[in-house]
Amino acid sequence: MLEVLNRQHCSKALWNQAADDIDNAWAWHRWELLEARSNWARTNDLSFAILDRQNGSKLVALIPLVAVQPQRAQLLLGPHLESTGGPAVNDKLPRRTQDKVRALIAQEIKNLALYAAARRVDLSCPPLAPNLLLASHPCPNPLCHFGYSDTSTQSWLVNIAGKSESEIWSNLEHRCRKQIKKAERNQLSANLVEPAASLLDHYYALHLETCSRNGIPPHPRGYFESIFGEVAEAGLSKCCIVQNGPTILAIHTFLLYKNKALYWTTAGSNDALKLCANDFGIWHAITEFSKSSIDYLECGEAFPGAADGKLKGLNDFKKSFGGTLYPYFRGQMIYRPVTESLMNIARYLRQGRTKK
Repeated sequence: MLEVLNRQHCSKALWNQAADDIDNAWAWHRWELLEARSNWARTNDLSFAILDRQNGSKLVALIPLVAVQPQRAQLLLGPHLESTGGPAVNDKLPRRTQDKVRALIAQEIKNLALYAAARRVDLSCPPLAPNLLLASHPCPNPLCHFGYSDTSTQSWLVNIAGKSESEIWSNLEHRCRKQIKKAERNQLSANLVEPAASLLDHYYALHLETCSRNGIPPHPRGYFESIFGEVAEAGLSKCCIVQNGPTILAIHTFLLYKNKALYWTTAGSNDALKLCANDFGIWHAITEFSKSSIDYLECGEAFPGAADGKLKGLNDFKKSFGGTLYPYFRGQMIYRPVTESLMNIARYLRQGRTKK
């Protein structure tokens, strides 16, 4: 018999065992990452699992899910639900059982959306999940099974498995090699380390500086306390510290799981940009990962069609590490179309004012 089990009513060990065993689960499905995500502002954790009583009371699916409230002035418009990682269903189950599990997941998300008066639900699938990344044939969007509209994008992934440092270097774009050489002339140093609480003060100060420079709101300190605490203690992350002498210029965090790495969060000073610390730090991390069991690095969402502006700059930066475009499957279900349209109009007008 299949049952819905709220994450708060499940043991951490049982939950993480399922994340380890399910091939289309990745780090976003781990307990530690869900705890960290719940520290975001205006966020409420709704994650759940599907328990199979007839299969040794095992968890056969994990669904990370949060409700995100809008800004205070828009509270009456209601939240949206968001799942980074999406539903991860054990693909070793019989096909008919998988169909039943997906149907139960879809109904539970719908129930939660209606109860929360959510405007929409956004789901995404991790490009680094083994059964997506290493598929032997073209894969459709897994979210098609849930009836969601396809809102997929793409991500830059670098294959470093079995490659020497010189091979990886030759795959870098000229822009990236130039930045790294400049950083070396500036005598920068980089170290890949286990995140530690002692590093948190440095990171958060750089995070506040980065957010101020880019005009974006900072994350609560509690979010990074989770990253430098429980997430790090579980062996799920690494930090690359870039320094100019004793001065820390930038700290990059990487999420690690199932022999895959994701360029996750970054914080740096104004001098980090001037001295090319970002390219240098990522390059150092890649060389260190290539010596370990890591076989792929995801550099982040790609915007290959961007002709100018910030998105083009981001895309060019991520692309320059020699990555290849891979699908980043996403899906969306809109429950309150009029309200969601009003939110989109307000967002469009706000972005227009920002550009002026």
